Amino acid sequence: MSQNKYKDNRPLNILGIDIPKVGLERYKLFEVSIFLQGSYLNPFDPQEINVEGIFEDQYGNQYRVPGFFYQEYKRELKDDYEYLTLVGDPYFKIRFSPVTIGSYKFFIKVKDKIGKEVSSNKYTIYVKESEKPGYIRVSEKDWRYFKFDNRRQFLPIGANICWSTSKGTYDYDEWFPKYAENGGNYFRVWLGPSWTTFALERESVKEYDLKNAWKLDYVLNLAEKLNLYIMFCFDSYNELKYQREGAYPYWEHTPHYEKNGGPLKEPKDFWTNNEMIKCYKNKLRYIVARYGYSTNVFAWEFWNEVDIISPTAFVIGEVKKWNKDMAKYLNSIDPWKHLITTSFAYSLGEPEIDSISELNFLQTHIYQSNRYIDALLSLIAYKEQYRKPHLVGEFGLDAGGNDPWVDPNGYAIHNAIWTTVLSGASGTAMSWWWDNHIHPNNLYFHYRALADFVKDINFLEEKFERLTNYKFNVYNREIKVMGLQGKKYILLWLYNMREAYQYKKDIPNMDSLKFLGSIELLIKPPIKVIYYDTYRGEKIRDLDLGENVIPIIEFERDLAIKIELLGEGE
Repeated sequence: MSQNKYKDNRPLNILGIDIPKVGLERYKLFEVSIFLQGSYLNPFDPQEINVEGIFEDQYGNQYRVPGFFYQEYKRELKDDYEYLTLVGDPYFKIRFSPVTIGSYKFFIKVKDKIGKEVSSNKYTIYVKESEKPGYIRVSEKDWRYFKFDNRRQFLPIGANICWSTSKGTYDYDEWFPKYAENGGNYFRVWLGPSWTTFALERESVKEYDLKNAWKLDYVLNLAEKLNLYIMFCFDSYNELKYQREGAYPYWEHTPHYEKNGGPLKEPKDFWTNNEMIKCYKNKLRYIVARYGYSTNVFAWEFWNEVDIISPTAFVIGEVKKWNKDMAKYLNSIDPWKHLITTSFAYSLGEPEIDSISELNFLQTHIYQSNRYIDALLSLIAYKEQYRKPHLVGEFGLDAGGNDPWVDPNGYAIHNAIWTTVLSGASGTAMSWWWDNHIHPNNLYFHYRALADFVKDINFLEEKFERLTNYKFNVYNREIKVMGLQGKKYILLWLYNMREAYQYKKDIPNMDSLKFLGSIELLIKPPIKVIYYDTYRGEKIRDLDLGENVIPIIEFERDLAIKIELLGEGE
């Protein structure tokens, strides 16, 4: 993209405003198109041209919503390649989502680089209630979990779907319905490095790729239709890693580098260079302006695995200060206050950064082929010290991509999602291998079984604690158990240690007529016990018991048990 491609040098004037005439609903998009002329070189820089929507509700609360530069496209698929063609000329937009019902007054204000300012007329809009649950927050009832504004819980179930093949958005047309049909509700996309599908900074850190931004619009709209929620990851370690340092490095090609037109001489300058800080804040502003309205944006993630940038660039004090400062800035410009996080390659994280209050939840990335169930349990317990929600943001047997060949049936994905949810994490472990493993091997059914198992469980109200008080008695089997004990339910996941890490076997069958032992719990009967097939998502059988010794039916690999406490609270 050539610098100043979209420059204008005409006197500032609002030529027209297109305001939708349809009725407006709470939490839904209200989009205003603004046609203007002005004196600016770069329409992505608010110091050159600053477009704002000023909204005020009937209670006097004001929302300042940044505008953004927009280009419409239409898409076409030819020979498995997505082509976008221009539709009309570029212009500015304001996207707003009201959080209260009632009336709002608003106007548009524009200021150009020479300091001239113009404003539109004032308009009134009326907002009625909608079925949308609102934005995602950390629950005040249980800090481990997420909730919507309407207090309904949000338990993330899904995988990374960070970029596409050459088919672009057409891949998401195929992938998204599969997750939605199988209980998935969450995914992650990357906005960097510049080679990915949605990279805004394809050629410049000062001007954004409007084609990629349009693709992300499309994907977000599709997610909204299917009730899927997205975490936007802004940048990845690759951008600040020299080629000589390995691990998919990209520094020499990144638009941040001065030889490619960026402001940085070395990766280490990213955290302190004033021009880079300005560019990054402009990018945050553009992202909030374009996508922040959506309730289906779950969270903003600053970095993917920032700790493995060039060692010369990872200066913990500078990285910590940058995260605090950027999180404060992002929160200040985001009228909807989306959650903010970041991630590390080192599974234990970075305590100095994980502990800062400006980051709302934690992540773990783990690629481990040996006894990863135990590793996940340890990491979940370890990170509870921060008293923040915790997601396993990336999971795989091998960071090099061998999972599809080692584990064609997705048993590792299966084990990881059951382990995380049944041990107190905030959602499922997120598989990294969405395009070469989950989709081609049709592994979506793993999510369906887990989603069905927990669909009637209110994690916010249960006050779950990890199961510790039990007596386990099984015959000639190496069975392990984990679970959560709450006010009304106990959730158990049992797995056979001899089979858990075996991958070259068919999907197992269950035998509900045979028993291999029992588990005795410290509970008050009567209870209802339901046994679940964790692969087919089916109830195997149920029992009404007047005692606290629960039989364990025969299983090959693993088994889920849901226990309803009928006698508690009487």
